[in-house]
Amino acid sequence: ERYDGLFDKNVIIMHPKEEHMKTDFLYPSMTVKRFKTYVIDYVDVVPELDQVEWIYYLDIDILFGAPFMDLVQKLGEENNIGGNDDMVSKFYFFKHLAYQYVAQGGFMIAHRETAKKCLELWRREMDSHLEEEHDQVSLNLISRSIKEGKERSCRLMVMDQRDHISYPRRDGSLNKMMRDRSYTSLIHIRNTANDTFFGEGVHERL
Repeated sequence: ERYDGLFDKNVIIMHPKEEHMKTDFLYPSMTVKRFKTYVIDYVDVVPELDQVEWIYYLDIDILFGAPFMDLVQKLGEENNIGGNDDMVSKFYFFKHLAYQYVAQGGFMIAHRETAKKCLELWRREMDSHLEEEHDQVSLNLISRSIKEGKERSCRLMVMDQRDHISYPRRDGSLNKMMRDRSYTSLIHIRNTANDTFFGEGVHERL
């Protein structure tokens, strides 16, 4: 009821189930990061989404800078999303900027009927490493298991970022982006000590 009138009919507000909010991580932020592994479970309980085949998950701090369907088409063509082998369980992520991580966990593409095995595997890895601060660590472990031949039920697909997503920082890249009115399809806003601080009103000006 608290959201009544705030959004149009295309926005569906859902509350997480208590059992999905694991709280025994060393870093509390991992509770929310783990929650994204249930994305298919929540799509499945909404009748209006019965026809949805592919799920595009975005963290709350990722904004659209260009028409999203153009991005869907480009990523599909570049990564053969929807190809003949899509009955294999897999999920797609952008390559991480930092060399120590395989993939960036804030944007994910998952096939509704086949990706559950991968999401469950990701969740198990998080639960097995409660001391970790980043969900990318679990993606690293999955990638290693796949390369070593220990994991055969899931494929972790890493996509080239190209000009699809940007990460504005305090070095002036945000101001330049806003001044030039030239945006990538996705803009990852990160309010951390090492990244951009966004004051009130910046999101609207984007």
